[in-house]
Amino acid sequence: MRYDPPFHRTNGLWPALSILAVLIGLPLFVVDPYTRHLLVLSFIFAAVAASWDLSLGFGGLFNFAHGALFAVGLYSFALAVKFLGLSPWLAIPLGGLVAMIVAALIALPVLRLDGIYVILVTIAVSQLLYQVTVSQSKWTGGTSGIVSLPALRVGDYSFIRDGKIGYYYAALLLLVLATTFLYGVIRSPLGRAIVGLRDHKYFAIARGVSEARTRLLTLVASALFTGIAGAFYGSYVRVASPDVFGLSFLTLILSILLVGGVATLWGPIVSAFVMTFLSEAIVGLGPWREIIMGIVIVLVVSFYPGGLWAAVQELRERIDTGRTAMLVSWRRRMQRRTRVDRMAGAEEFLLATRHGCIAVSDTGGDKPAILLLHGNSACKEAFAKQFAALKAEFRLVAFDLPGHGVSDNGDPETSYNVIAYAEIAEAVIEARGLHRPVVFGWSLGGYVGLELAARAKVPVAGLAICGTSPLTVVPDDFAAGYDASSHLILASKQYFTRAEAAAYAGSATAPKSAESAYLHRNLPRTDGRARVYMMTKLPVVNWPRQMRMLRDGKLPFAIINGADDPFLNRGYLLALCRSEGWSHPLVNIPNGKHAPFFNTPQTFNEIFLSFCRQAFAAAEGQDARATRP
Repeated sequence: MRYDPPFHRTNGLWPALSILAVLIGLPLFVVDPYTRHLLVLSFIFAAVAASWDLSLGFGGLFNFAHGALFAVGLYSFALAVKFLGLSPWLAIPLGGLVAMIVAALIALPVLRLDGIYVILVTIAVSQLLYQVTVSQSKWTGGTSGIVSLPALRVGDYSFIRDGKIGYYYAALLLLVLATTFLYGVIRSPLGRAIVGLRDHKYFAIARGVSEARTRLLTLVASALFTGIAGAFYGSYVRVASPDVFGLSFLTLILSILLVGGVATLWGPIVSAFVMTFLSEAIVGLGPWREIIMGIVIVLVVSFYPGGLWAAVQELRERIDTGRTAMLVSWRRRMQRRTRVDRMAGAEEFLLATRHGCIAVSDTGGDKPAILLLHGNSACKEAFAKQFAALKAEFRLVAFDLPGHGVSDNGDPETSYNVIAYAEIAEAVIEARGLHRPVVFGWSLGGYVGLELAARAKVPVAGLAICGTSPLTVVPDDFAAGYDASSHLILASKQYFTRAEAAAYAGSATAPKSAESAYLHRNLPRTDGRARVYMMTKLPVVNWPRQMRMLRDGKLPFAIINGADDPFLNRGYLLALCRSEGWSHPLVNIPNGKHAPFFNTPQTFNEIFLSFCRQAFAAAEGQDARATRP
């Protein structure tokens, strides 16, 4: 399942509306006509560059005739208003229509081509269109172009008046419409097909994606607002010049695209303002202008290929990482007593590891020990009910994974993965002096427990998991072992909206209530990078080793799930447990959902207690046999 919420339900809504509000109010403060002129050009070039991003960035088509499509829109407008007497308001959409027709013709020879051959063909087409334009001087004005084009008007009001404020708002509307259109295309099945052909061409074709049709639609869609922008540009500058076929214009649009960041949509829009103002600032340098713009492209591609949009995302990540780190520091100092009380008086310790300081809750004593491992975006306090109910018979220990609870944020490359979490579990067992504990892992914690037991660096008495499907091959078994709901897909999403946070916390543990509110409040503390990196690093885990350990049958093992777990594919688990050589129990607790230890603690605790007693009894028997003379 693809989780793709509408724009108004994403984190981008309020920033986009805020920036749009600023741009709407900007003319009230920017009254200089030249600055307004540059802003109008920025809006136009942003629409052109973002449209090119659809074919070049998302589609991977090196269409260097894109500048020519802008020129087609420009000359279509000029010819329509000068020779056909068409209204400028009708000639502008006509420019987009003609550009789409020309794009479809360009697509024909490149439908089956790749790489350098697409570049050569599209450059040749661009030059062909240029030669046709300058040779038909009777209609196009040749190298002089077509001058004195009519400006846009509404009644007696010309958009050129009042410091070009009419053109300012018309250009802003053009950019909003182009962005909305492109966003819709990218999020549509066509957009997924476009990206699929770019990233996994033969797999996409095998899945039924038509390469010819998709390429044709890609070029046509990218031409629509490029042609409209060209026509609008003609009404604004009131000249149709063959200079737009030249290298200077193409270099400017390419620099906007590359500096902003390809395959981002928003990057070229941001970059358009930077590069348009820079280009106009150095226009007096003559030929050096193109040289400088070319150098900018080379530097960005060589040293910062992600462009400005990547810089924006890195800044956002740094801010979010700093926010979560500050939250951890505050909670350590101000809420420690609350956590101790919630965990039935278990003391909280900070354990220094190579993955940062890890917060550990430990009831202490010399009783048989149980190590509890929490899930993705949760915390050790998820097991508060077990600490209260089981501490009389067992020593209970739980810790916050790095990037969770009140543990430090970790290095995403080294600390946010199942193997690193298992290393931390080993460190906790050794540091707290736990002798052959029973390990319980919930969701992500289940995989940590499986890896801990399979590594066999520290002995454990038994392992129980919950909300976890044991895997052999990733990603195949992962796709089969889970129900691909939107809530599962959120498990790998770096930033949550409030609605997404509530939905994920509600499905992972329980809907928000007085009892579960603290778990919902904990979720925003989680370092979002932990979700992303944990998922992307799943393939590095030795999954076959875990399955071999389970099928070996020497370690007491049980799966204790909620019967109505919204994440798991119960058919996969039933098939696994019925497979040859499998000897471990599968227990489904009614109304347990993804966290039966929290939602139905009494039933869960009875089942888990029985498992722990059997596991410890078996471990004691093994120890006794090992010590016999």
